Formats: sequence, structure tokens, C-alpha cells
Amino acid sequence: MGLKGKLISQIEMKCSGHLLYEHFKSNPHKTSSMSPDKITNFTIHEGQLGKTNSVVSWTIIFGGKERHAKLVLYIDDEEKTITFNFIEGFMNEIYKSMTLTLTAEENLITWTLVYEKLNENTPEPLDYMEFLIGLIKDLETHHVGK
Repeated sequence: MGLKGKLISQIEMKCSGHLLYEHFKSNPHKTSSMSPDKITNFTIHEGQLGKTNSVVSWTIIFGGKERHAKLVLYIDDEEKTITFNFIEGFMNEIYKSMTLTLTAEENLITWTLVYEKLNENTPEPLDYMEFLIGLIKDLETHHVGK
């Protein structure tokens, strides 16, 4: 079995996928109030909200523990995608590389997780994809009707 992998999850929304794209682009600091059991903090280290090459960090509750991830953002307004390149934190301890892309369409959100495991014993990040789906569902609940 190979060390590189890709997981894709597409979620049909009851609200506009573009609303969630704008949320992650411009208001990620509000996520902890919409999903407090999953997100506890958001910090911008370099750059500014909504701009490519900004460096941000998230503190999340994952696997029953508070975990930290530092990421570089790549934003494409035309394609309505945000790519999160993990550069530091808990995922970098398990995986050699990991990139997460959010793509928004009319009423769809797609998460694409591309990763390289450190070794054959490293698990596939299925539990992280489940976390991301749950996060989108929490945000959807907040944005329904908007």
C-alpha cells in the first residue's frame, strides 16, 4: 500500500456553499462560536483575512484533545476554493505532508484532503475527514436561511 493518499467528501448543503466559502475566507475567527465543541481558537500570524499566503492557526478539539495546526492559505475567488497547507502542528507529527482544499458550489461543499504518510503504519486520516464533515454541518446549521 502506498504512502500517498487522497480523500474527498462532498456535502450537500441546506444553505449556499458560497456562504461557507465566504465564512472561511473572511470570518474564520467566528467559527468557535458556531462550533464550540470542535473549534476553540483561530489566530492570524501573517498576512490578513481573505488573502493568499496568510499564515493562520486553528486550535481544535480532535480525538478528545485540544490540538493545534498552523497553515498557509491559498484563496481562489474565481473557483471558490481555499487550500490549507499544514506547516506545523498535530497533523505534521503524523503525516509527512497534508493539504486540505475546500471547494464551494451552489449548495455543495467539497473537502479534498491530500496527504503523505510518514510510514506504512500511519492510519488514513478518515477520522479527520469525519471531523471536517461535522464542522460543515455545524456551520450549515448556523447559516440556514441566510
